[in-house]
Amino acid sequence: MIKQTIGELLEEKVVLDIEGIDRMYLNLYQPMLQTGGGVSTFFREEHRGAKVTSTALMSPMTKSFIHDIYSFAKQEGVDIVSFDKGQSKDEVTQRYLAKFSAQEGVLYIGKAQEKFNTFRTSKKFSTDTGQPFPWLRRGMVMCNQYYFYVVD
Repeated sequence: MIKQTIGELLEEKVVLDIEGIDRMYLNLYQPMLQTGGGVSTFFREEHRGAKVTSTALMSPMTKSFIHDIYSFAKQEGVDIVSFDKGQSKDEVTQRYLAKFSAQEGVLYIGKAQEKFNTFRTSKKFSTDTGQPFPWLRRGMVMCNQYYFYVVD
C-alpha cells in the first residue's frame, strides 16, 4: 500500500513555487447602463439632466475621454499605436517590453477599430397620438477601442 500521495512527496521536495499572471484584462462594467431604460435614466435624471434621451448626448463625453487619453499619452511620453486588422498585439507588446527599462508604467496605448454592440437612437411612433419619440435600441457599430498596456 502507498503511504504517500504524489502531492505529498512533491510538497517535501519543492523549494520554490512561483505563480504568475501573464496578462490581466480590466473592464469597466456599469450595470445600469446595460439597458435602454438605464441609459435614459442616466442622461435624464442621474447625470446630465437632459429633457430627451438621445445617443447624441454620448458624443461630447466620448470626445472628452479621447482627448484625455491623448493628453495623458503626450504628457507621459507614451506612444499610441493604431493596430492594423490582423496585426499581432503580442508582437508589438514584446517590442515595447524589450525597450522598457522602468519597473512599472504604461508601455503604450493600443487603438483598434472593432465591432461594438452599443445603443443607437431610432424613431418610434406613439400608438395613441401618432407622434414620434426617440427610442434607444442596441446595434453594432465600428468604433475605436483603446487598450492601455502596462507593466506592474
